[in-house]
Amino acid sequence: MTMEQEEDLRLLRDSARTLLERAGGIARARRVRDDGAGWGADVWRDLAEAGVLSVTTPEESGGLGMGLSAAGVIAEEVGRVIAPEPVVPSVAMAIGLLHRLCADGPDLERAISGEVTLAVAWQERDTRGVSDTIACRLEGGALTGRKDWVMGLADAAPVLVIAKGENGLALVRVAGDATGMTRRAVRQSDGSALSALDFATTPVEVLAEGAHVAEALGEAVADATALTAAELVGLSAAALDLTLEYIKTREQFDKPIGSFQVIQHRAVDMKIMQEVAEAAVREALGAMEGAANPLARIRQASRAKARACTAAQKITREAIQLHGAVGYTDEFDVGMLLNRALVLSAWLGDAKYHRRHWLEARDTEEAGK
Repeated sequence: MTMEQEEDLRLLRDSARTLLERAGGIARARRVRDDGAGWGADVWRDLAEAGVLSVTTPEESGGLGMGLSAAGVIAEEVGRVIAPEPVVPSVAMAIGLLHRLCADGPDLERAISGEVTLAVAWQERDTRGVSDTIACRLEGGALTGRKDWVMGLADAAPVLVIAKGENGLALVRVAGDATGMTRRAVRQSDGSALSALDFATTPVEVLAEGAHVAEALGEAVADATALTAAELVGLSAAALDLTLEYIKTREQFDKPIGSFQVIQHRAVDMKIMQEVAEAAVREALGAMEGAANPLARIRQASRAKARACTAAQKITREAIQLHGAVGYTDEFDVGMLLNRALVLSAWLGDAKYHRRHWLEARDTEEAGK
């Protein structure tokens, strides 16, 4: 990375951090969780005006074209303040699919401008958990089936759905008030919601259909996986900062607990774990930008998520321990960071899943040589 590119990323980080802190930081995430009112439209528009939503969209499609490394910087800042806005699902999944499959349509422009918040419904459930195949069907311009674990679905907003059509996978747009569609929100431990959608002959607008939809979906999922890892890195950094500040001020036996060697050793372990995860995720994002082979992109994304999941869960749990009994109370923000780490770690696969995914992608890649 050139010095000019590094400076661009630094300025982008400062801009995103200032915007999110001005909006209220972690305190706003707590208010949104307690009120149950969802994220603010004003903040979403501010993010769009700052170029956050268009950061990975190519310039020829109306975006900034700064790539995954820039999006990773933003994701880290989102993680630091546990921002309730669905930045990563929107940038990586919804906008990622739109600029790959239908860049000339009006949906992409509306999405990157913040006029509309689009969620993507693609995962399905079977008896084993996540289904390996897509059963939701598109027939005669209508959708029938069920989708689960939809992140970032706004009230009355349209939703993008991946379904099985006559010519392969299809990307369709379902209006927020479409007939035959029912929504059910499942509250998560951090106060956010994942939605389940049922379709019964629901009318849709077909945006794209064919083999290129499956290819675009794979790329978008890999992007979302890696950017979720970056969000976990930012969250880990916030947990570490809170903990270091606490052990400097919390006194026992008339001295700060941070002066005790055993506490210092635990804090150093947390710092090393956070920096290793940060370096691994940033390296993976950079490698994904230059990877022409889809399997190589998948391996980098899985590598990033596995590392970030492990670090975030260990760091936030250690943060609770070092805060002592008060760390278990809702009054302290470390509990919110832990709950968010658990939700993000599970979304799109946990560390165990991605280690296995990395091995499978490597074996497939080597078998094809």
